[in-house]
Amino acid sequence: MKPGGALVIAHFDWLPLPGNVVEATEQLIIRYNPPWADLPVLKLSGSTGVYRDWLTDAALAGFIGIETFSFDEDALYTHEAWRGRIRASAGVAAAGLSPETIAAFDADLAQLLRERFPKEPVPVPHRVFAVIARKPGK
Repeated sequence: MKPGGALVIAHFDWLPLPGNVVEATEQLIIRYNPPWADLPVLKLSGSTGVYRDWLTDAALAGFIGIETFSFDEDALYTHEAWRGRIRASAGVAAAGLSPETIAAFDADLAQLLRERFPKEPVPVPHRVFAVIARKPGK
């Protein structure tokens, strides 16, 4: 990076709040894929959407003027869209679950949505978290 250049890292995470569709979905993912709850890289389940280690990483890499910001936003999903999003997630298809397991998971997720979150679209709370830092120099 050129001296004076800006580093921007941004992330858009769903928020598992008590009783919401994210929390219920994560519980279902863990039922089908228990190791997903303890992945060390991002702690994928139960995330707060804030990554404080990024600040230390930027400082240790020599960046200065480190700033952060965050805001929350609901993303609206139909049941079908949420199911598709989750099937493709790190906890399901990307985790290497078998096609049979994915189909069983998807059927259970469809039932969960019908029973607990019947109104569409379903608001899914997300947090945008960003870090901005500068490379020293010009």
